[in-house]
Amino acid sequence: MTFPTRRTGRHGDQSTHRLAIALLVAVVPLAGCATTHAGMTAGTAAERLEDYDRAVLEYSKAVRERPDDLDARLALERASLRAAQEHYERGRRFDDQSEYAGAVVEYQIAADLNPTSGAIADALRAARLKVRAGFAARPEGVTELESLIRRSADFAPEGLEFPVGVTLPESIVFRDASSRDVFAAIGQFSGVSVVFDPTFRATPVSIDLRSLSLEAALQTTADATNNFVRVTAEDTITIVPDTPGKRQEYGRDVVRTFYLSNADIEEAIDLLRIVMDLRRIAPMSATNAITVMDTPERVMAAAQVINAIDKARAEVIIEVELLEVDRQQLREYGLQFASPGSSGINGALDANAEGLTLDDVTTLTQGDIFVTSLPGLYYRLLKRDGNARTLANPHLRTSEGLSAQARFGQRVPVPVTTFAPIATGGVAQQPITSFNYENIGVNIDITPRTHHDGEISLALQVEISNISGTGFGDLPTFGNRFINTTIRLKDGETNLLAGLIRDDERTVLDGIPGLSDIPVVGRLFARNKIERQTTDIVLTLTPHIVRVLDLDETDLRPFVVERDPSLGFDNFGPLPGELPELDPDEFFDVSPILPPPPPPGDHPTR
Repeated sequence: MTFPTRRTGRHGDQSTHRLAIALLVAVVPLAGCATTHAGMTAGTAAERLEDYDRAVLEYSKAVRERPDDLDARLALERASLRAAQEHYERGRRFDDQSEYAGAVVEYQIAADLNPTSGAIADALRAARLKVRAGFAARPEGVTELESLIRRSADFAPEGLEFPVGVTLPESIVFRDASSRDVFAAIGQFSGVSVVFDPTFRATPVSIDLRSLSLEAALQTTADATNNFVRVTAEDTITIVPDTPGKRQEYGRDVVRTFYLSNADIEEAIDLLRIVMDLRRIAPMSATNAITVMDTPERVMAAAQVINAIDKARAEVIIEVELLEVDRQQLREYGLQFASPGSSGINGALDANAEGLTLDDVTTLTQGDIFVTSLPGLYYRLLKRDGNARTLANPHLRTSEGLSAQARFGQRVPVPVTTFAPIATGGVAQQPITSFNYENIGVNIDITPRTHHDGEISLALQVEISNISGTGFGDLPTFGNRFINTTIRLKDGETNLLAGLIRDDERTVLDGIPGLSDIPVVGRLFARNKIERQTTDIVLTLTPHIVRVLDLDETDLRPFVVERDPSLGFDNFGPLPGELPELDPDEFFDVSPILPPPPPPGDHPTR
């Protein structure tokens, strides 16, 4: 029998290569179709079971494999809307039970799945405000000391304040009246004594004082007649011509002590000295107080500045969670981190049609770390999986600008040898060994900063260290990786730190019981088996704002401070607002019955 001979020439090799290429071209599309079909089948099955989260995951896989598959994209959008509605309803149930933290989680996932829904966005915003209010609220309310300090903003030196609650009638309008008569009429209507300086000279004035307070009426009239007002005793006011000499003659200083609750005393002193040029100022560290001495108007301006800066810092709670995840499970959820020479993905498709990706996920090796945003749905599915183990889950509460620290790992003693002389002045030859303890593991330092739009910046420092082996003298050697970055997140947004890959390898002796334990020859009945497990340490950060800066319109409103203490009025309240324009047709004379002016040489009184 004759058998055909195999041809191994050049033409035969070319035929073999053509066949292999043809098979490869045919198999690759089939594999892709099979993967897409599997994702669609699993997604449809999950959707029938009303497990819409799983359906979103499976449809996302199908869309990732075939981005141009319209059926897969429509299925993903449908499942995303249903999952968003389901999480929204869960959030409303949490909201009805006053469990606002759980409501925020559900609303956040719903917003990730359906970012175009205004109702979900409003519910999320309201739930976050309720969480903040719960953290910031104090059951005891405002203390007596806080209430006293707030009332002190309106305090003036005892006996030198204007009467409070005095308002002139609506008919007080003067036309070409003597300034002496105007001041005297104001005193009669308000029940205070008006005294004139001996150098005072009356001038005609037309002025509208309708419905003004006593202080505003006096200051308005004094401004119109080139005088200034000075409270010289209780219920006694002196009208003085506004000249530098009289300013110096009637000049006076007041002393006031400010008790700070939140601001740093040194920073407050520097601010007052630089901005307001206050020189007579002294701190009291024991009570965190500042004592100021200056003119009344400058002390009042200092009070406004201190009230604006003495605010509690914003506070943030940062949820730190350390997860140990099987890398195979990460691949299943579409969160595979590629290594050189292996296939990986550069993102994960989220719920909406345009897609949210893990922005620019680069190729990682075992020594790499990266920071990226993690969709809340995938994070929740990852935690729900049985192969994900929580190693630590602290909640760090810190104030804005202050660092919060977290240490995961162990403290390893490291010997340090120094040499000292045996006797004074001798050669340093006596070895002395001491031990320094090094933090080995994951060390995190976070400094938050809140923004006016509700976002949070985290200045992040992460150090990952491990014992990589032993060196000379069996001393340990350490591997160290360090990252220093700043990330900006929304309130409640989860951030991922990944790429902290750990390889566990162990050798297991597998053999026949009894025979494998025989010395020397037992090796003939046993074999060594190497077991290797690769896990990824995933670190997540989720910040929540629990207290914002407590500002009001008074803190933001500008106010006037006279550069020269000899200018302006000596007042203990805000400047009067704009006066109404005078209508000549509405002018009428108010002619109160006044006593005749005293003869020259006598000191005039009311």
